This record gives sequence, structure tokens and C-alpha cells, in this order.
Amino acid sequence: MSDRAEKVCAALIVAASFLLFSLYSILTPLFEASDELWHYPMVQHLATGGGLPVQRAGQTDAEAPWRQEGSQPPLYYWIAAAFSAPFDSSNWREIRRINPHGDMGVPTRDGNANVVLHTPAEAWPWERAVLAVRAARLASILMSTATVFFTYLVARELFQDDARRTTHDAGRRPHDTTFLRLAPPAIVACTPMFAFISGAINNDNAAVLFSTAGVWWALRLMRLGDLSIRSAAIAGAIAGLGALSKSSALGLVGLFGLAGLLTAFDAGRKTQGAFRSFIFHLSSFIFVMFVMLAVALLISGWWFIRNQQLYGDLLGWNAFLDVVGRRDSPASLAQLWSEREGFVWAYWGVFGAMNVIMPPWVYDALNGLAALAVVGLVLRLASAVMGKAPLTQDARRKILLCIFWVALVFIALLRWTSLTPASQGRLMFPCIAVISAGLAYGWWSLHRYVLIGACAALAVLAIVAPFAFIAPAYAQPPDRWTQRLPVAVKAEFGGALRLEEAGFDAPGDLQPGDEATLHLNWALTQPVTRNYSVFVHLIDEHDVIVAQRDMYPGQGSLALSEQPAGRLWSDRYTLRLSPLTPAPKQLRWAVGLYDHATGERLPLANGDDRAIFGALELGSRTDEAPLLRYANGLELLGYALDPSVLAPGETLTITTRWRAVRPLPRDLNVSLQLLDEGANKIAQQDLGQPLTQWPAGETITLTHTLAVSRDATPGVYRLLLVWYAPDDFTRLPAYDAQGQFAGDQITLTRLRVQ
Repeated sequence: MSDRAEKVCAALIVAASFLLFSLYSILTPLFEASDELWHYPMVQHLATGGGLPVQRAGQTDAEAPWRQEGSQPPLYYWIAAAFSAPFDSSNWREIRRINPHGDMGVPTRDGNANVVLHTPAEAWPWERAVLAVRAARLASILMSTATVFFTYLVARELFQDDARRTTHDAGRRPHDTTFLRLAPPAIVACTPMFAFISGAINNDNAAVLFSTAGVWWALRLMRLGDLSIRSAAIAGAIAGLGALSKSSALGLVGLFGLAGLLTAFDAGRKTQGAFRSFIFHLSSFIFVMFVMLAVALLISGWWFIRNQQLYGDLLGWNAFLDVVGRRDSPASLAQLWSEREGFVWAYWGVFGAMNVIMPPWVYDALNGLAALAVVGLVLRLASAVMGKAPLTQDARRKILLCIFWVALVFIALLRWTSLTPASQGRLMFPCIAVISAGLAYGWWSLHRYVLIGACAALAVLAIVAPFAFIAPAYAQPPDRWTQRLPVAVKAEFGGALRLEEAGFDAPGDLQPGDEATLHLNWALTQPVTRNYSVFVHLIDEHDVIVAQRDMYPGQGSLALSEQPAGRLWSDRYTLRLSPLTPAPKQLRWAVGLYDHATGERLPLANGDDRAIFGALELGSRTDEAPLLRYANGLELLGYALDPSVLAPGETLTITTRWRAVRPLPRDLNVSLQLLDEGANKIAQQDLGQPLTQWPAGETITLTHTLAVSRDATPGVYRLLLVWYAPDDFTRLPAYDAQGQFAGDQITLTRLRVQ
């Protein structure tokens, strides 16, 4: 294929990317993309003449609806504001009705993915605030389309000379490299998560654009050996604009620094007079870096000065973390490793507010494709090591630069996510062009048909995903019951909402850690003026809640105040019993409705505010898998309580069973506490344990006695378990059976004090 034909194909890929990103934007309801709920208020504030906000902890949604995004660098928001400013957005709060029960960041089996209650105003034709939001999304679409274009330029730099030489060595036709150069932009565009974010209001789109442009410019600088003032000024402009888009783009300074250093070193190596040449080119490198930094600071330096003056740190992280929330303590590498699955899934595609997922087999298939690319890269590396197809000096420099960039972004992300929960693979998108080029080269190294097949599979998935996974997650239920249910409840709440029928699915041998699903058929007999929430509880014989689910009707999608009398719908609620739940127990269902704003419950005709029905037998665990695994090698195998209901002044006895899977490094204290929801203690016992003397592999039983305060008021209290160091009170982190971080203060169960 000629160079001209290749560029035409590249242009078609870029144009198709624009259409694909637009498709995602149209099929994703407003504010249902990651953090768009807070990104747009920042855009709207600037579009209507507001200045940059000053962040303070504790601000309400009325005061600072942008939340942590008000601490972000402003360039993206200025650009998006320019797109949306021509449209009247004064009714934006009317379409941004926050769902108080939205499962943000938590994929669930029973829906409730929506973070807002949607209105008919969002439908076509778009008007006022809806049009303003769509216009801001267009800014993102154009930025990501430009990212696809720059990815093609990156591919042309990476696979120019080396790819052609390798093609001849391998006996392939020279035009095979066309697929290799066109594949990376196609892979970027067809990565479902990238396409999803590209159609949303999110400052990642600007950061990824400038990062990708920076990778291209760094590669071009090395290829041309261009240590000119012009080249340095452009690099500085890219770095400065990137820094004004998102802090993650600050790494561009290091990227350009490495590119300049490699260029200077290579130029010095090729010239005569080694020492003089080294000094000359080192001086050129220092001068170029000075120019680059000067331009970058000229563009973005004011932002860092402002942060220092307002918040006491250059990046403004203090203000950001005060709003978004810190981890209780910085996450360890083991804790971050436990979050790896979600991290990888979020690179490929976790939609909505990080709560709409594809079937697990899709992620397995995508990981399999990635593993196939790694195989191709390893084989290519082995071929180079054995001298069959050695890498040129130019190729080695390119590889070093790309590895450095990916490592830099990844290490920075590890640092950030150790401070606040942010284990999202999409935060690696500043280097998505390099990652996609690596995937393309790995598949191509196996065979060009592997590359074509993998790209085709990604394209199909990218086109199908918004129809198959995104749009259905926000569909309202039909005005009918989907099936008749076996249990006649006929409970009417407030004379307006009738729970007609119920049915439930649960394993016959229900155990702690299992799920139980309740199906309900509802009817609205009279119009209501408030948007009531439904609560579903599983309660034990002492009326203690062992599992709970709250949501708006219609799997979270229905605003009852807007529904006509006679409206029917079916709902389902999936409740997961904690693996720590003590058993055996007798469980029942309890269902009711309440106003989330006031807490007021709708009464039944008999004066009660719950419909209680059904019976479930919760049996004891039949497996011996540990309930918790601690970072030092300690495992909780089980525990027992006596009695299961308490009175003030009574003593609670807890028996815990432990195992050390390896010799333990230090002695610790174990604390058991009874606390109310306000963290007020009514009982506590701390025991020092000689863990270094515990034999590995043996079961150790501990007995704890907690004397309940005589002043304890009746109610439900949680039983808290903590392991800590006696010298500095550092708490020991725990992980669940799946290896996910469970915390360092574990609620074992809840108990009633009568």
C-alpha cells in the first residue's frame, strides 16, 4: 500500500473514531459517565462567568457541586465551557437529580446503576441544559478524535525503519507494515473504555490528548536529532498544556528530558572528539531543557503558584484529598495487588459510574488477547537476543523511551491510588498509544492475520458494547408485571403503594457469603408527591438486620412523584450475606418505603411500617476456607458468640479460631469492641498475643469476654475486630477470601442489646 493510501486509511480510522465516540455519547444518559456528575458543574460554573473555585472540606452540593473536580487544573473545563457557553444551562440542576442510593463504583446484580433520576427532558430534541451538556461532551469527542490521530503519528515514528527492515528479514512483503502502522490508532479507538470516556465530560480526554502528542513529539525529536529552540519550545508548550489539563501529564517533562538526553548522547557518540562532543551536546541538552521548562512554566506555572498560596502544596493534592477522601492509611503494595482485577477491567471497559460491567468472559478474552501480544513480544525479543533479527540502535532508544513513559505513568498512579481509592486502569490512558502500539507489535510478530483478527474483535466489541451493556443498564421497567409471583403480600403503604406479590431465589443450603434475591410486584394505586425509596432487609430472630438493600423503584430508575396512578412494575433486590455472618439463623424478609430526605416511613393500615414475610434458613458454613487473611500471614477461620442477644451489664463471650500460615514477624494486640452507629463504645477488650510463638499451620483458639456497660441503651451494636501494634497502634490490614482489601477495622456482626 502506498504512503498516500495509508494516510487515507488513517483518515478513515480517525473519522470512524469520531462517529464511534459520538455513539457512546448519545447512548450514555447524562451524568452517567465516570464523575460526570461533578465534572459538568465545573464546566457550567465557568461557562456562566464563574471564576476558579477555592476548595474547602465539608462543602455541600449546593455550595460546590463540582466536589473534588474543583481542584483539577482548569484547561479542559475552559475548553468545554467554551463549547457549552452559547446555550442556556440555567435548568441544569433540574436534570441532575442525584440518586441517593446509586451504587457508584460497585457493579451489582440487580441494577440501580443510575446516579441520577432521569427526566423526559433529556430526550430529543435537546434543549437548554441538555444541549449545553451535549455540547461539552462534543469537546471531549473532538479531543479524543485528535488523540487517535496522534496515535497514528506515534505509530509512524515507532514502526518506520525498524518495521520495514524486520519485514524483509522475516520474509514478509514490505506492505505488511501498513497494518502495523494503522493498528494502534484503531486499537485506541476501539478500546471500549476509551470510547466511553471519549463521549463523556471528563478532563482525562485533554490529558490523554496532550500526553499522546507529547509521545509523538519526543519520538520525532529523537528521530531527527532535533535539539533546536523551536523543538524545545513546542515540547514545553505540550508539557505546559498537559499540566494545565491534569497532574498526570506532568510526566511529560521527564519524557522530553529522556528524549533529549538520548538524542544528545547519540549525537555525541557519532561525532569525532568524544570529550568535546560530549560537552557540546550536553550543553545543548541543558539549554534545550531550560527552554522547555521555561515555556512549560510560562503556560502553567501560575496554576502551581496558586495552589501553593491557597492550599500549601504545588499540586493542590491536599484540597483534592480533603474532598474526595483519603485512605485510612496509605495502601501497601499487597493491598494494591488485591485490587488488580478491577484495575484491569477498568482499562478495558467498566461503564457508568464504574458500576456497569461486561460479562466476565469478555474481560477474560481481552486479557487473553493481551497475553497473546505478550507472547509475540517475548518471541521478538528472543529473536533479537539470539541475533536472528537484532534491534537497531534507533529501535532500542524508542523501546527505552516507551517503557520509561509507561513506567512513569504507572508509578505515579501507584502513588496516587495508595493515597485515595483510584485503582482504575483507565488512568493509564496517558500512555494508551504506547500500550496499543505494543499490543499491535506483539500480535503482528505472531502473524499479520493475528493482528487483523484482534483488531476486528476489538472493533466488534466497541460497537456492540453501548447497545448491549450501557443502554440497557438505564432502561426503565415496563408498565406491567414481568411475571406472577407465588407469595401474596397485599400490603398497601400510605394508601398509595401496594406490594402485591413476592418471590425469592436463594440456595437451598443458604450459607454466609451467599446471595438471596427478592422479587416484588408493585402497583401505584394513588399519585404521590414524593420520590419514595424502598428498603429490603433480611432480619434474624432478634430483629437484627443481617443484610440490606435500598433503592428507588424500577431498579433505581423511577421517580414515583412522576408516575400516574395504576402504574405497575416488577423489581428485584439481591442481598449478599457477609461471609462473617454468624450461623445458624432464622431469617425473614422485611420491606418498606421511606422518604430519603426526611427518613419518614410510609405506614401500613395496621400502623406498622414494614411488611414481614417469608422464611430462610441460614446454615453454618460447610467449608473451612479462612474468613479473613491478614497481611502478616494470620487467618481467621471462624468465631462463635454467646449469648446472641445482650442486656446492659451482661458479659459477651466470643471464641475466635486462628491459624498462622507462616511464622509471624511480631507480637500484636487484638481488640474486640461493641459500638453503636456513632462509634460510641459500650464494651471493649484488648489482649496481647505472642504471635511470634504461634506454630505455623496449627489452629489457635482465643476467648474474649466483653462486659457490656450498665448504661448501654437498647439498640443494635456492631462487633468490631482490630489487630494493632502495641507500640505505635498501627493496624493490620485484612483481605477477604477473594484477596480483596477488607479494611483494618472489621465488623464481624451486629448484636442487639435489649
